[in-house]
Amino acid sequence: MKKSLLLFGAVFILAVACLGLGGCGESRSAYAGNYQSMEPFAGKGHVDLELKENGEASWTHLGKTLKLKWRVAEGKIWLYTKEGGLLIVTPSEGGKILSADTTGEWHPGCPPDQCVLFKRVEAEK
Repeated sequence: MKKSLLLFGAVFILAVACLGLGGCGESRSAYAGNYQSMEPFAGKGHVDLELKENGEASWTHLGKTLKLKWRVAEGKIWLYTKEGGLLIVTPSEGGKILSADTTGEWHPGCPPDQCVLFKRVEAEK
């Protein structure tokens, strides 16, 4: 019991360090920039998604902004909320198009009825 608790603690600390330092994963530079949803989200206005090179991000919809952290791993963009939520985003066309799976579960593809497509409007300067 004690050994498994120590192992869990070590894995947890390593995971937090990787997220905090950005040391685990691929380069963010290809995807850093500003994106806008291609269709209105939930039928009510577009979503603006900003991915900063430093791993910070924001999701803005109807004047409300959600702050996120992000990293790139396994060819996907992983967006994390402060509360522990996760969005897995699949880039295509060299990062010009992003497909965000909003189901909260991992899928090999993005379910069409729960997928938000984003188009890059500006690369990070």
